[in-house]
Amino acid sequence: MKITLSYLGPLLLLLASQLTSAATLKMSQDLWPPYIMNSVQGSGIAHDIVADALISAGYDLEYAVKPWTRVLKETKSGQSDVIISLWKTEERAKFLLYTEPYTHNNVIFISLSESQFEYESLDSLKGLRVALINDYAYANDLRQYKDMTVINTLDLPNSLRYLLANKADVILADESVGKWIARGMKIPKGKLYFSKTHFDSTPLHAAVRKDHPEAEKIVLILNNYFKNHAKGKLEALNMLYGIR
Repeated sequence: MKITLSYLGPLLLLLASQLTSAATLKMSQDLWPPYIMNSVQGSGIAHDIVADALISAGYDLEYAVKPWTRVLKETKSGQSDVIISLWKTEERAKFLLYTEPYTHNNVIFISLSESQFEYESLDSLKGLRVALINDYAYANDLRQYKDMTVINTLDLPNSLRYLLANKADVILADESVGKWIARGMKIPKGKLYFSKTHFDSTPLHAAVRKDHPEAEKIVLILNNYFKNHAKGKLEALNMLYGIR
């Protein structure tokens, strides 16, 4: 078959454009070590697994670390595309398309060692000052419990400072994150008590803004990657970041 130049030209231009213009996704997240961090090992467990999935699928990534409230606001307004790690809520589902969970967070209470607080039910929080991070989604309708005093904080280090200054009785955190942050803040060993009972084991998702033109495709790519690679990847990353 004879291929004319008039046919070949547009075909070559199409192929060239496909090879040279990968779609760019804007990802953002707040610091949440060891899941999201700046370290010699890398950018954190959650960042690495989500970024690997998207890069493997041919996407270019722009990544920024920002305060959590800003991450939500800018993704909702279309300034950012992908949130790397978050807990699912009905309110967020109005503007986000969630992936399947790729791991779970074991959420515990942290108190001062002399208190050794153990969670049994919401009523065990009665009368306590509980530090909760602004715009974080806590399970078990925690924010609706009226018999505790909520201390709103900016982030987990802020919560820990409230606890150490006796401005809060307990704080809530992922177990790995809490221990990592406490070490980074050089809080003396034995000063804090990490509860043995879990408040919840919360699924951790990635999410894409619903109005992104490739939202469903991106979620499908991430779900397939999590299904086929997440277990082995997470084991390797846990070793890399020293939490196993």
